[in-house]
Amino acid sequence: MCRWAAYSGKPLFIEDIIASPSHSLIEQSHAASECKTAINGDGFGIAWYGEHEEPGLYNDILPAWSDRNLRNIARMVKSHLYLAHVRASTGSPTSRQNCHPFAYGKWSFMHNGQIRDFEKLRRPL
Repeated sequence: MCRWAAYSGKPLFIEDIIASPSHSLIEQSHAASECKTAINGDGFGIAWYGEHEEPGLYNDILPAWSDRNLRNIARMVKSHLYLAHVRASTGSPTSRQNCHPFAYGKWSFMHNGQIRDFEKLRRPL
């Protein structure tokens, strides 16, 4: 199952949650201790809010632990609101389209698991 982090509060660097702590999201992505599989290597993403109404968004199909750009961005970006996600595929392809968080206009969002009957819900969403 995927792992994620969400933060809302005083501005802090994204690395303070997803990279620096010993239990960081990046650490959990390759060495999780309480789950069915210890690896979440099917992509990652971060969405953050800054000076613009729309969120910044960065995602890739690489594992979070192997992407140097993620660590650099997380070290440089300070935000009061962000979402971060590391993906463990449940059967769907590994592609940027499947790497959370997602953004639409001023909204960013992510989910954990599958969305039942997604083909019926896809158009109305």
